[in-house]
Amino acid sequence: MTGPLRIGIAGLGIASGYTLPAFAAHPRTQVTAAADTRPAALQRFEAEYEGETFEDVEALCASPNVDVVYVATPNFMHAEHATMAAEHGKHVIVEKPMALNVEQCAAIIAAADRNRVQLVCGHTHSFNPPIRRLRELVQGGELGRVIMMHTWNYTDLLVRPRAAWELDTARGGGVVFIQAPHQVDIVRVLGGGLVRSVRAMAGAWDEARPTEGNYTAYLEFADGTPATLVYSGYGFFDSAELHFWVGERAQARDPETNANSHRDLPNPAQEEALRDARRYGGTLDRSRGAGAQHQQFFGLLLVSCQRGDLRQSPDGLFLYDARGKQEIPVPLEPSGAHAMIDELYEAVVGGEPPLHDGRWGMATVEVCEAILESSRQRREVVLSHQVEV
Repeated sequence: MTGPLRIGIAGLGIASGYTLPAFAAHPRTQVTAAADTRPAALQRFEAEYEGETFEDVEALCASPNVDVVYVATPNFMHAEHATMAAEHGKHVIVEKPMALNVEQCAAIIAAADRNRVQLVCGHTHSFNPPIRRLRELVQGGELGRVIMMHTWNYTDLLVRPRAAWELDTARGGGVVFIQAPHQVDIVRVLGGGLVRSVRAMAGAWDEARPTEGNYTAYLEFADGTPATLVYSGYGFFDSAELHFWVGERAQARDPETNANSHRDLPNPAQEEALRDARRYGGTLDRSRGAGAQHQQFFGLLLVSCQRGDLRQSPDGLFLYDARGKQEIPVPLEPSGAHAMIDELYEAVVGGEPPLHDGRWGMATVEVCEAILESSRQRREVVLSHQVEV
């Protein structure tokens, strides 16, 4: 291929308001089509991008005007739609989690291999500029090897308006499937990829939202490096306080869109309608606002090496070593979405194997499955599908 990759978006959700502008602005991609079940989302897409619109994902996959399908449908549909895109000869970017179990991931990989298409698993915060710079510093060796990693994130994720599937673990709901892939990908990128075992506890503590709302996980890498992952989505403490800037995208959280303000909703349909209002094309969609002024982050991440500690700052990284504390600036661009596009483009056009390929995505899903299994059985779970960076 010599021109830009033509991208079709399967699922116009909340994330689309942020990924679509990145896809449209990147010189290596062109947004040409979208599929969704909501007429308002399709109408906005057609007005903004002048692309084809479909109510059915298979029709999108069959379009001759699409080279790449970005699968951003609900989690329980990822395996079906990613496999469908590959069977139509389309390259695939599949949102996290890649699928709901290792077997589904293996089926997607087999379809991509069989049809000789490229597969990238994203997006996760491991694509973000500060994490990419952290990886460079770790790989550079000046600080010695990584000796431990800790990441904490407290948000209001579970108490935002949610669809029924997002409160059902079997369909990919709960914080382990919705949020753990971010933390898992980050520590795997920095720790070399090979997680040996997982010991974890997860909890469902809100009767009105019967899925996992928190977890604490201890990961041991093959070389003995430990990592802890802590997440709570119950919306009391906000770990953004620890960063001196607010919100996952440097935006203040809005009480109007938090389900804490709507606990008296008479039925799930009304809550889902409120959720849809926040999605692409909805009446409460805020994605058309100004771009981020600081780096995105995903909670407090502290990476300890033999000769120093590293953590994210609003505009880059803080390094603590024998010389004291110093800040390492990191440019906002290329963004995480741009990096994801570059990874796919280099695979399709340049033949460069992507880091976040299907086997990488399957290894991350294996860790997420192990968090749930370890919690249920209250034991360490040893892994078998891990791959190196």
